[in-house]
Amino acid sequence: MASDLNLYRNREQTYIKHKFLTKYLQAAAYKTLHGYPAFNFVDAFAGPWNVSDEEDYSDASFHQAINTLEAVRKDLQGRGNGAVKLRFYFCERRTDAVERLRDYAQKRDSFEIHVFSGAFEDNLDAISASIPDGFTFTFIDPTGWDVRNVDVFKFLLKHKGEFLLNFMSDHINRHAEYEKVSAAYGRFLADPEWETEFAQLPGDWKNEKRILHLLKEKMKEAKVATYLPDFPILMPAKERLKMRLILGTHSPKGLEVFRNVQEKVERDEIAIRNSIRDNNSKQKGLFSDDYIAELQQKREGVGCAKYLDQAKDEIMETLRSYGVSKFAELSSSLMDKFPIRLTQTKSLLRKMKDEGLVDFTLPPRKRVPQDDTRVVLAPENNNRS
Repeated sequence: MASDLNLYRNREQTYIKHKFLTKYLQAAAYKTLHGYPAFNFVDAFAGPWNVSDEEDYSDASFHQAINTLEAVRKDLQGRGNGAVKLRFYFCERRTDAVERLRDYAQKRDSFEIHVFSGAFEDNLDAISASIPDGFTFTFIDPTGWDVRNVDVFKFLLKHKGEFLLNFMSDHINRHAEYEKVSAAYGRFLADPEWETEFAQLPGDWKNEKRILHLLKEKMKEAKVATYLPDFPILMPAKERLKMRLILGTHSPKGLEVFRNVQEKVERDEIAIRNSIRDNNSKQKGLFSDDYIAELQQKREGVGCAKYLDQAKDEIMETLRSYGVSKFAELSSSLMDKFPIRLTQTKSLLRKMKDEGLVDFTLPPRKRVPQDDTRVVLAPENNNRS
């Protein structure tokens, strides 16, 4: 689980990143370990980086991953699932950090930990050779964007599983058009001719939005993921976008879990930013940071009116184009594009039916769409443009 917030002073965005990672890992492990012989966790850029806890590395992603997955393993074992295996693969380029990782692994020899020295892209074959079976979750958290994704995509395709990529939005927004980084963007996007497509995107899009769009398109073209939802994380004291965590998954269930976790962690992020702002202003409001965060999230966070309105427009456009859509496919498409949860998509469809915009038939005693529910435009909307 994510460690003490006090260890993350002046880097609270990293605390949020780690909290999201551990909460998603926990849910993913419970979701997958019943159907796979092992859970493989790959930390592609393991560090340790700028940690406060130099002894136990409790504020490092690899330590938190081990603790989170081991807790799940013990729980499942206690329920009679004794075949669960965990494997950890840590890769790091810096020699001094590699030595620290090896020392860490040696002290925790009860776990199966493999440490790889050098660039992640240069170790892909060696890591693959060490993964005999199981579900593989790859955490890709580079300090920048100079990553040879052509090679990384091949690795992700080879192993059944999911990945979480830290997309460094703040850096990309500032540097995407600099000539000296053009080749690095080509490697990151797995396309040396990326600038042609970049220039064709809407002129009012920021650099970050353009690169994000291109990256997701390249990932889907490479078939490394069917769904690529993202969670934006702001710099705590500046209200400026710092990074996005992008999940790559082929599973609608993984998509659902992502949005559920996002809602919970987003509220914590808002509360932390409010607390920092209050401390800087030396003023204390009448209401708690958690209460204010809950109100703020309802206005602008997961499932807020803006995103539900966008989802509503998307539903109408989809049904006008295709005539009919099963709810399972429709809801997955919506959760992929917009920060809304599955329960919110069900409520939205129910409301749209009550408004006479869409139509569907439900089984007895069901009030909201089921996976196989066929959704169509209401008759009076079929001829509307």
